[in-house]
Order: sequence, then structure tokens, then C-alpha cells
Amino acid sequence: MKGTIKIIVIGEPAAGKTSLVKKFVSSHFSTDYRASIGANMFIKDVILDSGQEIKIQLWDIAGQERWIKMRHMYYKGAQGALILGDLTREKSFIQVENFWCPDIEKYCNEIPIILIANKNDLKSNVSEETIKSIGEKINAREILFTSAKTGENVETAFKLISELAIKNLQ
Repeated sequence: MKGTIKIIVIGEPAAGKTSLVKKFVSSHFSTDYRASIGANMFIKDVILDSGQEIKIQLWDIAGQERWIKMRHMYYKGAQGALILGDLTREKSFIQVENFWCPDIEKYCNEIPIILIANKNDLKSNVSEETIKSIGEKINAREILFTSAKTGENVETAFKLISELAIKNLQ
């Protein structure tokens, strides 16, 4: 039997949320940036390392401030979260600590979080120490460096958050 889990993907505008989700769902990468409106939902069937088959509902939630009043409605029922920081913009990681994680804690029960350091194919403007420190402060279960462009750690990120979400439910 296939279970369904809901994973939210959040972070600052242009951190690469949609690109990461699309790379995972369809193996496609686009250089064309379009801001998400509200939330995009994707579904993918996955076989985890344990052999378990699951259906993942991925909610790619808009990062723009104008969606702040609606955002928590998209969080409802989330069983795991990927919080993205953009390696080319240190402020995106500061916002993970100051806004995104507190926002999840306010609206979600305790769910596993993975901190994603995205755009690893570009020159980083954020130190590994800063990323590790933020990961510890937000109690991230894991910190992964990803690239939606090259595919680095994309599959790993979604499978790992799915496994953590399932364990958290048991």
C-alpha cells in the first residue's frame, strides 16, 4: 500500500525552490525565472531506500512577502519541510533562521526539517560555518548542498525528508 506524505518547500524568493522541485519531479531545469504565485503542488511516486513505495505531495510555496497572510494555509498537514537558502545570497540563510523556521514552528506541529544550501554550482557567498550554525539553531536534521542545475543531491534531499517524515509519524 502506498502512503501519501506532504512536504513543504520554503525559503526566500529566487532561492531555487521551484527549480529544485521541478528537477526532482521531471528531471527538468529551466534558467527562466518566474516567481511562484501562492503555491504550486506537485506529486511524485517514490520508492524509498527501505523499499517502501510512497506518494509525495510537494508544496512549493511562494516566498514573496505579499503571500504572508495565506502562506500558513499551505503549511496545513505538512509532515516535513525543506527550507532553502541560496548560496549566492547570505541574507537568504539569515531569513531561514529569523523568519522561515519560526514561521513553520508557529503553524506546524514538530516536523522534520532539512536545511538546503542551494545553487551549489555557483560561487558561494556564504561560509560553511554560517550554514552549519544556522542548521544547528533551527534543529535541522540534515544540511544538504544541492544544485537544481546539475542535480547534485536533489534526489537525496527529497528521499531523506520523506524518510524522516515517515519515521516522525510512527
